[in-house]
Amino acid sequence: MIKLFTLERATRLLPVVEAHLDVLQTSVRDAAALGREATSLRPGGIAARNLANELGFVIHTAHDAKAELDRLGVEVIDAEDGSVAFPAQVGGEMVALTWRRGQDAITHYRRLDGATGTTADERPLAARVDAA
Repeated sequence: MIKLFTLERATRLLPVVEAHLDVLQTSVRDAAALGREATSLRPGGIAARNLANELGFVIHTAHDAKAELDRLGVEVIDAEDGSVAFPAQVGGEMVALTWRRGQDAITHYRRLDGATGTTADERPLAARVDAA
């Protein structure tokens, strides 16, 4: 079942979303760095095994952060730039309120197309967001 957000509810959730995005983004960056470091290690050596264990922990941490965002009903659009979507209704139409880390507020939405999901065109949020 999909959760629908009001603009107020989504806005109140932003600090929690931002905290989970921070963990997710840090973990993704750490995993990439560990992957680069792994190329210089002797396969099967102690350093390589330690790095593999660390990489496993980092991947688990990223997975947990993403799972928590999913549990909240928030869709991660792009983990790298920290963009997310909150399912909502605007004028009776199903939309996704969009937000990126670093923005002060939710100011845009994307129309949803049942066949393909979200479209690439963001629109300013001028219309009211219906109660969920």
